[in-house]
Amino acid sequence: MALPEYRISTAQPALPDERIEPKKTKVLPVKVKPSKNKYSKIEKFAFYLTGLIGAVVLLLSLATQVTLSNQNRALQDLQNDSVAIDLDNQNLEQEVQELSRYDRIIAIAKELGLEMNEANVRNVTR
Repeated sequence: MALPEYRISTAQPALPDERIEPKKTKVLPVKVKPSKNKYSKIEKFAFYLTGLIGAVVLLLSLATQVTLSNQNRALQDLQNDSVAIDLDNQNLEQEVQELSRYDRIIAIAKELGLEMNEANVRNVTR
């Protein structure tokens, strides 16, 4: 005699009290291996992008510092040149004052045979 769960014929419908139950098998738990990658592709992209932006900012900062340093050096050179020119001007003014002394001009005039005519001399004050 055949068991109701193995009924082959569809001509005889199963009676309502006869229920076909499939065999129960043990379900083994599926072992999921943890992925080797801790981070997703989007997170990796974000890390790389952050690192790249940091590197670019670092390089721009260094370039700015170099430019600023060069400009400061050029400014110091100009200031040193200005101080040197001021010193030269002061020395030349002193030399002009020494060469334009009254007694020196009179001595040179006498050597050249010039005479002092007091009637033609006017005193001019500043």
